[in-house]
Amino acid sequence: MSNTSDVVIVGAGPAGVSAAISAANRKLSVILIDTKPKEKIGDKVCGEALSKKTSLKISKMLEIEPPKEEEINAKIGTMVVRTRKPEINIQLPAIGFMINRHIYGQRLLKEALSRKVQLVDNCKVIKPLVENNKVVGVIAKTKNNEEREFRAKITIDASGCRAVIRTNLPEDFSPSLYKKLTKNDYASCFREIIKLKEDHDLHQKIVLQYERNIPEPGYIWFFGDGKQKLNCGTGFQKVGQNEQLSVKQVYFNAIRKYYPEYEVIDGRGDVVPVQPPLWNAVAPGLIIAGDAAFHADPLTAEGHGPALLAGTIAGKVAKLAIEKGEYDVDNLWQYNVEVIKEFGSDNSLYKILVIVLKRIGAEDLEFLIRRGVIKQSDLSVQGLSKKESIFSLLARVIRCFPKFYLLILMKKALSATKQIKKLCSQFPETYKEYENWKRKIELIYKRFI
Repeated sequence: MSNTSDVVIVGAGPAGVSAAISAANRKLSVILIDTKPKEKIGDKVCGEALSKKTSLKISKMLEIEPPKEEEINAKIGTMVVRTRKPEINIQLPAIGFMINRHIYGQRLLKEALSRKVQLVDNCKVIKPLVENNKVVGVIAKTKNNEEREFRAKITIDASGCRAVIRTNLPEDFSPSLYKKLTKNDYASCFREIIKLKEDHDLHQKIVLQYERNIPEPGYIWFFGDGKQKLNCGTGFQKVGQNEQLSVKQVYFNAIRKYYPEYEVIDGRGDVVPVQPPLWNAVAPGLIIAGDAAFHADPLTAEGHGPALLAGTIAGKVAKLAIEKGEYDVDNLWQYNVEVIKEFGSDNSLYKILVIVLKRIGAEDLEFLIRRGVIKQSDLSVQGLSKKESIFSLLARVIRCFPKFYLLILMKKALSATKQIKKLCSQFPETYKEYENWKRKIELIYKRFI
């Protein structure tokens, strides 16, 4: 077994395995490391939802088949944002699938292995190898507790929210890269797959059910996952007054209101990133993808699609850098540019929407939807940055009476999203312009928060 390759990838989740396929398609030698045994790879908590558009794009980019029938638990057509009174809601198109993560993940792994990717399973990466101000590989421990070095021209950190490479870099290494992981960066979540005694009415639906007693972002989710089956869960940041709250107990208190009796098929907890994407996710010799780079949607925590896209781009950019024999930030910068274009800009806007919904709360959200102040179009990327006529704004003012403070909040949000969208469209093509751009976008978030 070789310890040296063109690319070493930490984590065989969607970001890691797509990066492996992408790099191998470009004739690079790849080592893929994961803590799980081979047969358990792909068995993950959360991330079952995958948009049809993304799955088709990934299939084309990686030259693989889209999700097959046996890999799809259910199809999705609509996302429903419901208030405490479920009849008061907003419905949005959301075409996609509920994926069986294990079966689909195993198939992607087989696709990688068929391209001669070398899998090292049952192996825990503990830190990066840094020499001459460049990441040159990783140090890992095998299941026998033996320490091994894996060296590569490019290292891809796809290790999930814990970001084992990014967070263990020397403090003075690549100053423009965010290397921390604080409680403000992620939410703890708990998810169950349940079976009901009778069939449900949520087929082809994703429901975000807002509740007063659930900490921000304030909802329990219900995803139709097949006949009599639902994917249910909640999550929140365990900071401030929520630090001692049990996510599992909050979930149980909420779900009993809707489904007091059910059979548990699977129930597990995990953490998911809740920040905007890392605008810079590269350093000398290093590319960061998926949850390790905060690539999940801040509103829905859907990270499967973004991870697949990010991994695919990472493999492509790794090839370009290796061809040049140049591994500095300038030669990896194209990764950041493409991530922003693919989904980073949208996710940056959705972070503002999360903040808005957090401030509004369940009670005022119900008021705004009932009065027609918040409409279906407002919760889309286009709606977050649209320009309204004076007559449309006047109508909202009238409907918002007497809670004008909510309208002021919405106006500030609209202004912030327009500025963020404009800045994302002007994302720097080179690293040289990055720090100035970063200061501008961080100032918008700071003013809004």
